[in-house]
Amino acid sequence: MKKIMTALALSASLSVQAAPIMNFFELGIAEGQNTAYYQVAQHNIQTSIKNEKGTLAMIALQFQNNPQLGYMLELYADEAAYQIHKKSPQYQYFLQESPKILTDHKKFTPLTLQFWADKTFTPSKIMQTNLVKVRIKPEYQSEFAQIVKNEMQIAMDKENGIWLMAAGTEKNDPNHWLFFEIYADAKAYEQHRQTPHFQEYLSKTAQMVEEKEMLKVKAEVVGTRAVFAIKRPSENIFSTPLSIFLLLI
Repeated sequence: MKKIMTALALSASLSVQAAPIMNFFELGIAEGQNTAYYQVAQHNIQTSIKNEKGTLAMIALQFQNNPQLGYMLELYADEAAYQIHKKSPQYQYFLQESPKILTDHKKFTPLTLQFWADKTFTPSKIMQTNLVKVRIKPEYQSEFAQIVKNEMQIAMDKENGIWLMAAGTEKNDPNHWLFFEIYADAKAYEQHRQTPHFQEYLSKTAQMVEEKEMLKVKAEVVGTRAVFAIKRPSENIFSTPLSIFLLLI
């Protein structure tokens, strides 16, 4: 499979001086509103990726241990692109519907982008998505960052079964890292874990990690700047040369 981009490179091409905006949201979904929430999320994501060149990725996830808890990961080329999105009709519609589909549980975490790369792929219900939170000892922050970026780049270059890898650090607590990954399936993930570069990553960073939490999530809606689009199997295919969407509910 061909790698489409790293977001850092894409962002630089859009605005040399701009810093990418990476956001992570934890959202409570109201009882009985899961389908409505993901339909609104799909509309927001699909329209934004199609119409906003500075909206690079929007991914809606569901916490498998609690279907009433959702996550949203977003990436924008810069602050201007983020403000354009916030003023868009589809985002305003999302805000309008929020009181009906969301609870008061809303947690926003601004992130600093450390790595993002994705490939063209055909989404499926067997693909594996990982969301991992890691806390690093402060004295190892720079060294850990270099090791992570190197390992992720090697993995993206060498492993066809890895479709997306992303990493960010919390702006208010940069020793907290957030990782998000999409694999073709569980087998691809297990194969990745056995690779020399991943084993080297584990060995080099073992003493650097204070805490690690892996959240069981599944992708409900995915939008990234790839080369095709897909919706529910029962719906008409929506296609655009710069986007990919997935709705699996």
